[in-house]
Amino acid sequence: MISPKDYFRVKNDVITFDVRTKTEYEMLPHFDWAINIEFTEFISNYLEYIKKYNPENKLIVTVCNAGNRSGQAADFLREHGIDALTLEGGIYNYNRKIK
Repeated sequence: MISPKDYFRVKNDVITFDVRTKTEYEMLPHFDWAINIEFTEFISNYLEYIKKYNPENKLIVTVCNAGNRSGQAADFLREHGIDALTLEGGIYNYNRKIK
């Protein structure tokens, strides 16, 4: 897990995947710099997305609204040997703490 304050400091140096649905991404607060790929699609094709969006092998941070799905996505990536964290408390918590 990465705290909102730590994420704020490194957000330009990591790859951020928002694993919410396209509708959630469009309707709820989101990070303009995040790559939106719905959770099940991301899990099903994670290697394709890692190759496409992270050729430099940067740290991956997964985000969602409250941290549940993104936590599962980060756990999945770590289980497959990929360096990944989830944003503590999700975008909701980030906006409460940082903005």
